[in-house]
Amino acid sequence: MAWEFAPTFDAAHRAAFEAAKPLIYVCPPAGWALVPLGARLPAADPPGLHVLVLVPGPADVADVAGAFDTLAALQPVHGLSGRARAARLLAAGAVRTLILTPSDALALARQSAVPLARVRHVVIAWPEAMHLAGQDQALDAILGETPDAQRVVATTDERNPDLADLLARIAHRAPVVAAARLPATPLPVPVRWVGTDDARRAITARLVLDVLNPAAAVVWEPMATRHARWTALAGDRSVEIRHDIPDSAVPLVLAGDLPSAEALTALGAVAREVVVLARASQVPYLERLAASLRPLRVAAEADAALERASAVRRHLRERLAEGNLDGELLTLGALFDEYDPTLVAAAALALTDVPAAAAPEAATTGWTRLFVTAGRRDGVRPGDLVGALINEVGLERTAVGRIDMRDGFTLVEIRADEVERAQRGLTGTSLRGKRVTARPERERR
Repeated sequence: MAWEFAPTFDAAHRAAFEAAKPLIYVCPPAGWALVPLGARLPAADPPGLHVLVLVPGPADVADVAGAFDTLAALQPVHGLSGRARAARLLAAGAVRTLILTPSDALALARQSAVPLARVRHVVIAWPEAMHLAGQDQALDAILGETPDAQRVVATTDERNPDLADLLARIAHRAPVVAAARLPATPLPVPVRWVGTDDARRAITARLVLDVLNPAAAVVWEPMATRHARWTALAGDRSVEIRHDIPDSAVPLVLAGDLPSAEALTALGAVAREVVVLARASQVPYLERLAASLRPLRVAAEADAALERASAVRRHLRERLAEGNLDGELLTLGALFDEYDPTLVAAAALALTDVPAAAAPEAATTGWTRLFVTAGRRDGVRPGDLVGALINEVGLERTAVGRIDMRDGFTLVEIRADEVERAQRGLTGTSLRGKRVTARPERERR
């Protein structure tokens, strides 16, 4: 069954592009859904930065950059992973489309590394998620620095009250492209979801197949140009990778990316079971999309390995921070002349059981509350704290639990294995202009 994501751009939409007027684009929070919009952005000369795509978090950067790599008119596309390299590429005029978070854009702007005056189009992708991550101030600052650029707001729902102020300021009465709306009520399609990211998508798909063991399965990839990311499954004859919807019934459809309501309806009609691979930030959208949504756990062994690796890295960082490794360097110095230092380090790690013995500590379940020295009186909101923990400290959203705001302080639940990292990262960070300290609640008492 043919399936093509081809939103309709009418005369009003085309006029908005030609006159660089605001536009609202309604779509799922996934990079593939932005491709028709990106294809409409006019190519510009001379070379240099012309399109700025602002997204909520690092995972969205990778997702959108991978999708936009298929759009020749927007090349070169650069998804920011390091500010120093981005600054060098921008200075060389080697970036036409830059994809990054508002906080990273603001940091580069303060270094005079982003030529904001040249930007012709600013795509604000899923600002409702930016709001939850506490990126409103950074977003406003970037918009203030690009007053002549066209504003295109990509959102899952333009009627979201969290967007009312933003849309009133920058896209009042702007034409709306209804690329893919959420249904009025969640769809009656039983769906299970598995958390993953772009780098582990094919590995996670294989784990799902191992756990469910279907006689046959279809991996649905919404972008025909990205079938190559499923090459790890190419040798399995019971698995078919396809961009369209199967014509006949199939035991399992594994949606390799977040589907739209239309796509999920079609997949649910032919599949006995639907499993969606999604990032944690996409789950709220899935909850509004499917009436019956359940998580599917597939990799206890893989989780344990990741936790052990995290514990090893933590122990090594602590030892490096202590210093005084002169004796060890003298011992290993001769080996560095014979082997790559990375291999020497790996061999040394293989000879010791100390980090491995500490691995169970990292796998401890439960939550610990951190006491943070800023509260409502300081103008701090829960979104500010979540944003700092995700964007500055680098935690996953699933590692942050309930937030209890008080007048003079805040208590935030952190997953037990991430407490030390959260405490170190938050201490010294500024929230709404106030430098804060974080410590476990029991120490406060």
